[in-house]
Amino acid sequence: MTLRSGRLRYQAQLVDTPAAVTAHAGLPLVIETFRSLGLAIAVGQHLHFKQRVRGYAEATCVETLVALLAAGGECVDDVRVLHADAGLKRLWGRAVLPAAETLRAFLNRFHDEAAVAARVPHTAYIPAESAGLRGLAAVHTRLLRSLQERAPQTHATLDVDATVIASDKHTALPVYEGGTGYQPLQVRWVEQDVWVVSQFRDGNVPAQSGVLEIVQQSVATLRALGVTQFAVRMDSAGYQHAVLDFLRAEHIPFAISADLSPELRRKVEALAEPAWRPFRQWRGAELVHRDREWAEVEFVPSDGSTRKTLDPDRYLVIRARRRQGELFADGASVHYYATVTNRWEWDGERLLRWSHERCGTVEPAHDVLKNELGGGVLPGYRFGANAAWWQLVVLTHNLLSALKRLALPDEWAALRPRRLRFLLFHVAGRLVLHGRRLVLRIARAHPGAEPLVRARERLLAPAT
Repeated sequence: MTLRSGRLRYQAQLVDTPAAVTAHAGLPLVIETFRSLGLAIAVGQHLHFKQRVRGYAEATCVETLVALLAAGGECVDDVRVLHADAGLKRLWGRAVLPAAETLRAFLNRFHDEAAVAARVPHTAYIPAESAGLRGLAAVHTRLLRSLQERAPQTHATLDVDATVIASDKHTALPVYEGGTGYQPLQVRWVEQDVWVVSQFRDGNVPAQSGVLEIVQQSVATLRALGVTQFAVRMDSAGYQHAVLDFLRAEHIPFAISADLSPELRRKVEALAEPAWRPFRQWRGAELVHRDREWAEVEFVPSDGSTRKTLDPDRYLVIRARRRQGELFADGASVHYYATVTNRWEWDGERLLRWSHERCGTVEPAHDVLKNELGGGVLPGYRFGANAAWWQLVVLTHNLLSALKRLALPDEWAALRPRRLRFLLFHVAGRLVLHGRRLVLRIARAHPGAEPLVRARERLLAPAT
C-alpha cells in the first residue's frame, strides 16, 4: 500500500506549544565564532545607531543577520524561520529575536542619501561610505586581526576582481553585461580564504575604476596584521600604469591580463613558429595539452610606465586555436591572451597556470556570496542598505572560513556553506535540563555530531 500510494506511515500534526527541540543545533556555533573573534564587541565600538535604551543593540542585529545568512536565508523576512525555532533561541540565550521590520530598519540606517544624491546622472560614481559602512568595515578588519592572531599567515596572494549582482530595483543602474544591477569590486586573500576589502558599487561603475586604491588599501591592511609577502593577480581591469607602478615600487610579484593592443598583436603575430610551446593544464594530477600554446614576447608599451630604476616587465601570450573548420564566435580561428608579470624566476608555463588559478578561486568564491549566502538578492532600493547587506554577506563568508580554519576538521576546509548546513548547522537536537544546566543532545551517528562538539572545544578553549 505504501509503495503504491507513495504515503509513508506517519501523520503530521501542528502544535501550539514548541517542544524542546531544534532543527538548527549547529547554528549556535556560528554565534560562538562571532563572539569569540571579538566581533560583538567590535560592533558595539564602531556602530552607533541607537539613540534610546529601548530596542535591540546593533550587535544583536548584526549577529542575527549573520546567523540568518549562515543558515541559508536569502531575505530579511526569512528570519521568521529562526523565530519559529524555540530550541535555537534557547541555545542562543534570546527569548525574542529582532523582527524582519526591525532588521530592515537597521539596514536602512546605513544609507546616506546626501552621498548618493551627489551622483551625476548617466555617469559612473562611487559614493562616499556612510559612517555605518565605515563602522562595518572596522568590524571586518577586527575579524581579520582575530584570524591572524589564531592562525597567522605571512604570505598573501591577492586576487582582485569585480562581480555583477543583477537587480531590477528602480535605482539599479545598467551593467556592461546588459540589464541593471550592482558591481562590487573585491580583493580575496587566497591563503586564508577571506575577502580583505569589498567595495559595493553601482552597476555602471567600470571595473577598472579605483583599482589602485583598493589594492593599496588591501596591502596596507594586511601589513598591519603581520603579512610580509604579497602577490597580486587580476584581469585586464588592473592593466593600468598607476597599478603597475605601485606593484613594481613595492616589489610585489604580479600577473595581470594585458590588453592586446595593435602594437602587441603585431609583435605576437610576428613570432616564429618554434617560439610557441604546448600549454599544459592540470586535469586531476596530470598535466595535459588542451590545444593551446604559449610564447614569450619582447614588448615595451609605447606609452610605458616602467621607470629606469625598475626592472622591465615580462609579457607572456597564450594562443588558442580551433580545429580546422571551427571558428570562435567572432569568426576568428585564433585568439591571443596576453599576461604581463614582473616574475622572472618561474618558467612561463608555470607562471601562466598560476595566473589562471585566479579564475578557479575568485569566481567560485563570488558564486558562494551570491548564491549560497544571500548576496544575489538585495533587500531594497536604498544604496546604503544594499551595501550593508552585501558587507554582511562578505562578513558571514569570512566568519565561516574562520570557523573552518580554527575549529573544524582539516578535511572540511573546502566545504561550501550549503555543505556546512547539511552536515553541521541543520542538525536536529533535543534540549534537556540536567543538574540545572541546559544540555543539547544530538544523535551520535550523525556525521556532524562529533565535529560540532570538538569545534566548540577548540573555538572556546582559553588562549595559550
